[in-house]
Amino acid sequence: DMRDGESLVSSTEESIEEIGNGDEGEFIREGECELCERAVKLTRHHLIPKTCWPKMKKRLHLASPVLQSLHAMKDGKETEGAMLQRQLLQKIMGQDFSPEELPSTITNESVRAYLSQVCLSCRQCHSAVHRVHPEWELAMHYHTMDRLLTSPEVLKFAKWASKQKKQGKSRIK
Repeated sequence: DMRDGESLVSSTEESIEEIGNGDEGEFIREGECELCERAVKLTRHHLIPKTCWPKMKKRLHLASPVLQSLHAMKDGKETEGAMLQRQLLQKIMGQDFSPEELPSTITNESVRAYLSQVCLSCRQCHSAVHRVHPEWELAMHYHTMDRLLTSPEVLKFAKWASKQKKQGKSRIK
């Protein structure tokens, strides 16, 4: 239903013209939105929101020995030891984290690179993502593009947005 998409977009039209150094809410360049696939000005949506970084850094450092152990098990067999390590990782990081998604070696640089992963999205999709999911939920459940695209609310909005026209200069305030 188009009305649901329209209600999500209503608060995105207040500040369309943003410029600057490319921080979270600022436009960085023209390109294709990774969610609605329209050619528009893009923002950086951090897949793990910056407000969650301190807690996530602690969790990643706590998980470091477990991750190293799991990555060292190269035979790919799910031994009892590997299953216990995965369970421990899930207790530290949460149910929706797999070792394959996380850095194999935890250093300040690898943590920063992991936390800095972004989705390039239009302002409308970016705002919709934050409207439908609290930041901690984004960090814990929607921390990769593949996972973000499993959100029914995000998909519904992106599908609606993909059918909308690019906002022209006359609408920019």
